[in-house]
Amino acid sequence: MATQKAIVLEQIGAPLTLGERPIPTPGEGEVLIKVTVCGLNPYEHYARDWGLYVDKSRIPVVLGNDIAGVVEQLGPNADHGLQVGDHVFGQSNYLKNTNDQAGLQEHCLLDAYTTNKVPAGFTDDHGASLCCNIIAPFWSIFGAHGLALPFPFPPSPHHHDPRPAPDYSTDAILIVGAGGNCGKNAVQLCALAGFGTIVATADGAKAAEIRRYGATHVVDRHAADAEQQIRAVVGDELVFAFDAVNLDHALGVACLSDSKRGTLACILPGEVEAALFAHKTAGFEERFTQGQIHNQPALAAEFAHWLPVWLEQGKIRAVPWEVLEGLDPGKVNAVLDGYREGKAPPKQVHVHVS
Repeated sequence: MATQKAIVLEQIGAPLTLGERPIPTPGEGEVLIKVTVCGLNPYEHYARDWGLYVDKSRIPVVLGNDIAGVVEQLGPNADHGLQVGDHVFGQSNYLKNTNDQAGLQEHCLLDAYTTNKVPAGFTDDHGASLCCNIIAPFWSIFGAHGLALPFPFPPSPHHHDPRPAPDYSTDAILIVGAGGNCGKNAVQLCALAGFGTIVATADGAKAAEIRRYGATHVVDRHAADAEQQIRAVVGDELVFAFDAVNLDHALGVACLSDSKRGTLACILPGEVEAALFAHKTAGFEERFTQGQIHNQPALAAEFAHWLPVWLEQGKIRAVPWEVLEGLDPGKVNAVLDGYREGKAPPKQVHVHVS
């Protein structure tokens, strides 16, 4: 059996190492790709250092969910418009609990129905930047387990919702932590959905950039009166909020309406102390969501259909990235160490596997 190099987690809390494992064979609905790019995210730090979502029974584990590469083989019923030689990108299906669907190795598998072709004029790096960091906020805001807001998809073969397209032109939403990659994507997704008011919190130095992604208002996250500034925009009407970065969701919850029931969706688990918000007479909800595209297959197919189209049309922009060359565990560990120490890289780091 042919083998390949892979960066693996052999012990939770220990540095990643270089190893070898078999090149997988695509099964039903899967494609084998030669990995060109694997994006690194805070999750890889959580997995390495905390064991988050790591099935300890299958250690050593390969990490990496933001994947781009070249199709080398199609499994049964895996065409979905794909051909050998296509440059593609997609999120790994970690619901399958297999190392075969992970990006820090020379070859991996992806589910064909959520694998996107890289549009002409774009690179594999563009694709790898639009995996977890855009799926996580989309699933939190528009997925069934988050704010559960219907997204106004254009008509397509995948769109079967008989309801009229929603109109958010008079609605407001708060994006807490808009300076990070998930936050930037949350802003541009809400702009694409047509929200009339998009209030974002971020470092003040990033305000102009966040506005270019579509925010109508940007509040400095360091401001002592951040809540007051947000309420000056939304009043007591805010019922939708998304926190992209925090375990402590107090700011987002505080800005929700005191008289209407509001909801904050988040991608890091945590609960505020309810007694601090007893004045919210209608109550509030916090909803933790997992940004895994495959847990809602119908929504996944629709989203995967439109994402490369939006990229090509300029309606969605890839967030910036920087490059690490080769499967070098020392370099990858240094990036994850930075996340652990609260020193996130200024851009998403892309490992150029080949």
